[in-house]
Amino acid sequence: EAFENASALDKLEGFASFYGADFYGLPRNIAQITLVKETWQVPHTLPFDNDELVPLKAGQLLGWRVLRD
Repeated sequence: EAFENASALDKLEGFASFYGADFYGLPRNIAQITLVKETWQVPHTLPFDNDELVPLKAGQLLGWRVLRD
């Protein structure tokens, strides 16, 4: 949403996929995801091992989500 609000969606791929790897001399990730403009609610907790984590923006609505196969 930050990139959309800044009218910079064209910069998202580089930020998320290339700049960090290039800076640290790591190979670029070849896996791909698809983002869709669709409102969803962030869960209040997520399971992790034998515990639960509270994600950032827990319980809030976001305007983009990852498309799952």
